[in-house]
This record gives sequence, structure tokens and C-alpha cells, in this order.
Amino acid sequence: MEKKSKNSSDNANARRSNARSISENVAVNARDTSKGGRKKDRWLVLVYFGVFLFLSHQVAYVIGAIVLAFYFSVILDVPYEYLLKKTKQKWLAVMSYILVVVLFVYAVISFFPTVISEVQSLFSQIQNVNIIGLPEWVQNILEQLGDNLSNIVVSLMNQVITFVPSLVTMVMLLVATMIGLESIKSYIGKRLDLLFVEDPAFGRQFAIKLFLDVRRYVRGQVLVSFISATLTTIGLFVLNIPSALTLGVLTFVTGFFPYIGIIIASIPIYLLGFSVGGLNGIIWITVLLVGVNQSETWLYGPKIQSDNLKIHWFIIMASILIFVGIFGFSGVIIALPVLLFIRDFWKFYVKPDGASSH
Repeated sequence: MEKKSKNSSDNANARRSNARSISENVAVNARDTSKGGRKKDRWLVLVYFGVFLFLSHQVAYVIGAIVLAFYFSVILDVPYEYLLKKTKQKWLAVMSYILVVVLFVYAVISFFPTVISEVQSLFSQIQNVNIIGLPEWVQNILEQLGDNLSNIVVSLMNQVITFVPSLVTMVMLLVATMIGLESIKSYIGKRLDLLFVEDPAFGRQFAIKLFLDVRRYVRGQVLVSFISATLTTIGLFVLNIPSALTLGVLTFVTGFFPYIGIIIASIPIYLLGFSVGGLNGIIWITVLLVGVNQSETWLYGPKIQSDNLKIHWFIIMASILIFVGIFGFSGVIIALPVLLFIRDFWKFYVKPDGASSH
């Protein structure tokens, strides 16, 4: 009786062992099949990525407009969603949306006339400078410097004029993209599965993760740029720099382009600071910009964005400089999304076992 029971127990254990072995074999086969399918999708994703980079180089203003439209849509959504969540009053949320748009329009309309006027005034001062006691050859050098600067400005203006058709096209595409962005996202979202041949569900997971990572970065950068722009605007008001609010808005917008943005924003700030305060104005502007930039770099910036990027600052800076050199204008805009794409692609398609946690 005991022997029969023992045999029965051994048979049961054998069956369980066989079932476990069969289950493991099925799991391994399924995993291998899945990896094989993802391998094909992996090459498809790389093809899509290559097409995106090609278009970014060949039609930079088009790709730049589309990416900027996405950025601006996220910027506009931040105050809208926050007020709607806190107050439950949709009209307040809509008003915040309109206010942000009006602020951008005001900045664009007032920025260029103000800067051009101040630059002309600055060059006029340089050309008309006449310091008593200076040798004639020094006066000639100063006059020649003023003439050269004027020629540089004229040359830059001519280059800007040649870019006007492209800029107009970009602005029109930007507006059109922003207006139809929700319908575009809905259209693409419903057809994401068509982009992948053997594992559409996994491909959709990758695309959504990438989209949310870029969106999360932009939302975090809204807060970072807002703090920096507020501090800069207050400092410019204290220093009596003209168009402080306009320059503050410019600082906010350029804050979405790390390292390059601060250079773009500082040029008109320095010009206006010098025209108002001379050398002392330059010194105080430098103290202000360095103080705000260092506070963003070491205090609130890393804290806000630590969960968004998790990419070393040197990699970000080097990537932006490389992309600017290769792609020009659009390189500034697409550098960080491309970095996020590379990171997510590695996690999903190079090391697929780690993707399940995402």
C-alpha cells in the first residue's frame, strides 16, 4: 500500500516536472518569437528615425515648426490644466490660455522694433563719439569702427530679409499645426499599429512612452523657464532696461533650448543694457544673467527636471552643439527629443527585457 502511494506520488511529481518544463519551453519559444518580431520592428523604427533626421536637415523650417507647435501646445496646456484642476472653472482656464497667447504675440510685435531702435541709437553714439584730447588717429579708428558695425548690421538685415519667405512659411505652418494638433494626434494615435509589422502592441507602447517623455520634459521646462524668466524680468526692471517684459518673455521661450537659449536671449539684453548704462550696465547685466543661470543650473533646474531627463548635462550640451552644426536652426529644437528617442529605443528594442517595467 505504501509502495503504491509512493509510486503515485512520484508519478505526480514527474507530471508536474514535465508540465513545468513544457511551460518553460513555451515561454522561451514565445519570447524568442517576440524578439524576432521586435527585431523587424526595430529596423522599421530606425528607418522612421532616419527619415525624420533627413527631413530635419532638408526642410528644417517645416520640422522645426511642427516640433515648436508641439512645444507651444504643451506650454499652453500647463496653466489651462492647472487652473481647471484647482478651480473647476473652465472660463478661468480658457482665460489663462488666451493670456499666454496674447503675451507671446505682444513679445513678438514689440521685440524687433525695440531692439532695432536701440541698436541704431547705439551705433549712432559710436559714430558720433568725440572725446576731447584723443589723437586724430584714435578718432579715425572709432569712426571706422562705427562704420564697420553699421555695415555688419546692414549685412545681417539683408540675410534676415532673405530668410523672410522661409520664416513666413514656418509661422504659417506653426499656426496651422497648433490649430489642428489635437486632430493630428488623434489621427496618428488611431493608426500607430500600422507602423509596426509583427508586434504592434509593443510598438505602440514604445511610441506612447517616447511621446510622454518629451511631453514630460516640456512641462518640467515650463516651470524652470518661468522661474528664470521671472527673476530675469525683475532684474531688468530694477536696472531700468527698456522692454523688460518683452525680454523676459524672450528668456522664457529660449529657456526651452538649453545652453543655446541663454546665448540667444543675452544678445539683445546686453545691447539694451549697454545703450542705457554703458560699461556699468554690461557689468550688472552679467551679474544678473550669471546669477539666474547658475541658480537654474544648481538649484531649481535639476530638482524639477531630475525625474524627466536623467541624462548627463555634458551629453545634453554636446548633443545640442553637434545637432546645431549639422542641422542648423532645427538642431536646437530636435536635439533633446532625439536624445530621449535614443534612450527609449535602447530600453525597448536593444534591451527588451527591461522594457516590461515601463
